[in-house]
Amino acid sequence: MTVNTNFVLGCYPLGSGERKEVFRFSVDDDLDASFLDEGFDALEEITVLELEELADALRFLLDLEPYTCPKRGVDIPCIVCEDVCGNVGYQEVETKLGRGRKTINSSIISLRFEKHDEVERYLVKRLVRELARKKLNVIDTEEGYDVTFLFTHEDRWRADEIISFILNLFEKVKEMMAEAKSVLNSWIRKKVEEFKREERRRK
Repeated sequence: MTVNTNFVLGCYPLGSGERKEVFRFSVDDDLDASFLDEGFDALEEITVLELEELADALRFLLDLEPYTCPKRGVDIPCIVCEDVCGNVGYQEVETKLGRGRKTINSSIISLRFEKHDEVERYLVKRLVRELARKKLNVIDTEEGYDVTFLFTHEDRWRADEIISFILNLFEKVKEMMAEAKSVLNSWIRKKVEEFKREERRRK
């Protein structure tokens, strides 16, 4: 959609009696260039190997067992405990899609999703947290990632369900982002047309 907007500089008398000529120029504003890119086919596809790598990491992180803290006398998630204990089996795992940390009875995984601009970053942040909130324990996101989940030994009984949910989350978020951008673009076009009609009525 291209809008030609003409600006006119009128004639003004100068001190010497001369008149300033009228200059007319136009600005071609390509409004489509400002719309959100919906070309998601160009996005890099997540490979099967990357998903399998993430699935293996999740199985490792969900291989947990109950553990009673010797200092507190209760079973609390060691991974978020401020006290450093040397006998909780702390380990780390990293994949292209995320990073995990694990202790004997709990673990954390932080995931990153593909995004290319501020709109996509906002959509990913809101979508992932809301989609996962009722299914998983969403905690404060670690720096450099889009969402962080906390697992405890009680989650090991539904490990397959959790793994399937997280793997499907990547494709679901991509689909929803495309839909959200399409809706935003429709709203932008509608508002641009409304603005143009208002401007025509004023003339």
